[in-house]
Amino acid sequence: MEFIFLPIDSSVRRDNFDCGVPALNDYLKKYARQNHVKNVAKTFVAIVDAESRQVVGYYSLSMGQIEFTSLPEQYRKGLPRYPLPAMRIGKLAVDLSMQGRGLGKALLVKCFLSAVSLSSEIGIFAITVDAINEQANEFYLKYGFVSLEGEAFSLFIPIRTVKSVIE
Repeated sequence: MEFIFLPIDSSVRRDNFDCGVPALNDYLKKYARQNHVKNVAKTFVAIVDAESRQVVGYYSLSMGQIEFTSLPEQYRKGLPRYPLPAMRIGKLAVDLSMQGRGLGKALLVKCFLSAVSLSSEIGIFAITVDAINEQANEFYLKYGFVSLEGEAFSLFIPIRTVKSVIE
């Protein structure tokens, strides 16, 4: 199946989006576009039909940081002892009608590509995400994310790992 990815705008239909998690549905419907315009978080949507423009998946990105002490010991070697720059996946969701069709992976790959591109211009040590539930946590772990110390659902993946997979 071909997915079309584009920045959120007023032309996309969000009202029928349902990923099964009310907080993620509400974010897309109520806050994603205004946060995009205000540069709080950039949201990108996936559609399958250019005519209907119904959103079937989305992700939101912003910048953040990882506290040095939150990193597992094996990742600390050679790093400065202050907060490390990170690109943050704030939200990532797939409509129930599209779950199990590879859209979640495709959205994550888009996030990875953005991080790799951005890392050529600014410092990015890793990509971070706070999984919303156990299912999301398992999804991110499957793609190489690692839990931060003492925060089971707070995960990261080093940009060097992403680059080795993407490039």
